[in-house]
Amino acid sequence: MLNRRRLIQATESMAHRGPDGTAVWLQGGNDATGSFGLGHCRLAVNGGPSACQPIRNRAGTLSIVVNGELYDPDDVLRRRLEDQGHRFATSSDSELALHLYAQHGLQFVQYLRGEFAILIHDAIAECIVAVRDRFGIKPLLYTQAAGEIWFASQARAFAAAGIPLERDMESVWHAMSFQYTLPDRTLHRNVYQIPPGHVAVAQAETVTLRQYWDLDYPRLIDQQSHSRREDPRDTAAAFADRLDEAVKIRLRGDVPLVAHLSGGIDSCSVLESASRQGAVASAFSIGFPGQRDHDETTFAIEMAARTGVAFHGVDGAPDRLIDAIGQAVATSEGWCVNGHLPAKFLLSRAISDAGYKVALTGEGADELLAGYAHLKIDLCRQTAPSAIETIHADNRNSYGSMLPAAGAALPTRAIHDALGFLPTFLAAKASQGWMLRSHVRRDFLAQFDGRDAMEELAAGVINHEQLRDRHVIHQSLYCWIKTALAQNILRTLGDGCEAAHGTEGRLPMLDHLLFEWVKDQPVSSLLRPHSPRSSRSPSAHSGSGFTDKWLLRTAMRDRLPTCIAERPKQPFDAPPLADSLLRCRRIRDYVQSKIDDHPFFDSEKVQTTLSSMQHASRETKTATDPLWWMLLSSTVA
Repeated sequence: MLNRRRLIQATESMAHRGPDGTAVWLQGGNDATGSFGLGHCRLAVNGGPSACQPIRNRAGTLSIVVNGELYDPDDVLRRRLEDQGHRFATSSDSELALHLYAQHGLQFVQYLRGEFAILIHDAIAECIVAVRDRFGIKPLLYTQAAGEIWFASQARAFAAAGIPLERDMESVWHAMSFQYTLPDRTLHRNVYQIPPGHVAVAQAETVTLRQYWDLDYPRLIDQQSHSRREDPRDTAAAFADRLDEAVKIRLRGDVPLVAHLSGGIDSCSVLESASRQGAVASAFSIGFPGQRDHDETTFAIEMAARTGVAFHGVDGAPDRLIDAIGQAVATSEGWCVNGHLPAKFLLSRAISDAGYKVALTGEGADELLAGYAHLKIDLCRQTAPSAIETIHADNRNSYGSMLPAAGAALPTRAIHDALGFLPTFLAAKASQGWMLRSHVRRDFLAQFDGRDAMEELAAGVINHEQLRDRHVIHQSLYCWIKTALAQNILRTLGDGCEAAHGTEGRLPMLDHLLFEWVKDQPVSSLLRPHSPRSSRSPSAHSGSGFTDKWLLRTAMRDRLPTCIAERPKQPFDAPPLADSLLRCRRIRDYVQSKIDDHPFFDSEKVQTTLSSMQHASRETKTATDPLWWMLLSSTVA
């Protein structure tokens, strides 16, 4: 039987995620124990006082807790359910999922739109139904111990319930090899993720997973047929309408909204759309003082002024990032290869300190619209090999992390055999993995002798039915979305940092209806071969021969300042730590304190590389940056 005290402890361990109240409910047994239980930490942004969770149906046979937001434009689904006899007890969007499940059973997931993780207790079926949103914006973990099955947003809840957490050495090895865990794993042993787009049913000590959604990129023959039918100008206008609709439905709430604002076209487009459709209270941006290649503050300030919103700049100086790294790793439960993790942590803290709970973000635009430099290289290998050198030169900040560094790399034959080519970003992860593993202790690596990390990644990520006969860009995006987006950008940098401070992000660029429309457009609407400039065409081609995110740039060309609409893509990365290690004694001493007796890294090898930074090139410092951040990340319990 489930003990109420343990359920309360598990729930309260995540009170930072929902600081507006916690509640638990037990099914069966008595006040102290039960056979099933649900706990919820509320972030009060919708529905008023009546929206407290768990929510139960009138018969008491169904109970639900939801993390995130469900969108029902014009209450179409709610009214339809009411016409079918359902009676809502609250105005909460979360209750919508309860009645959809009652009406449609497990097929209810097809009607869900938003950013969500859901648990439903079905007393009649004696099961728990767990659902994670399509892209993995909201985390959902589970573990099994002593005949019990537990679900939670964070592994710390399991520890609070009395279930010991141990580091999963296989996942550590994977992280040291290609940065991420496998899609269903975590850094903790016996703690698993429900992968994005999956539903899990827990019944009689068994968890059964079923995929309800995948990216489903079109086959090449279907793309070619579509490209002959559409006028590109009409396509761009249609995209603008769909983006505006995805933004509009995310403006709903009982609290004021703010926006993340980097100064790039993605966040600026979201802010512009939100500002013209409703009130956005403020825009928050983190800057890196004195780092012109990384700092976008000037553009962010200009965009905030244009839309008339208050601008809040957050200082991302190296010493502040170092001060935040421990908390950022502990609360996000993820490791990092750049200072962007503590930077996002500081950004979310500033939003919370200013009294806000909800922020619109531009995350997902590069996945939606093929905005990354490594995708240009994948395309150029087929169409314009001579442009690859230019792409590398224009994207030096991505050297070693998203673009491969020169020199040795982990074997990637398994990836190439599975796809017929090697995506550039996976070539970068192979070179990054070689660099990291060359600093890892031999006794740790010896546990995995004879194993091929990239082969295991391919087996865990590549779905041949989803990738056969697809465009090379779609194949690369598929692999990126299943790894970098789901495992790092959304889970660690996104929800991990936002929820740490009782805030939530809303991501219109990852609205699944918008995605399903965009994925059927020709790839040339995303990465468009550059033609002679006219005064009316975006020019963010950076010498590569392609205009990236053509749909977005064309849709927004009359709605954004030219300096933003035509800016080349700049990834959100903090400056490499190496220069700060050399200039700042406090930062150097902090990193030095983590080197000795490290559980995974060889202190002598790391010390040698640290000493070499004095005379290292910019490229070497950038490519080595993952070492310092993984070193610091992996010391946090």
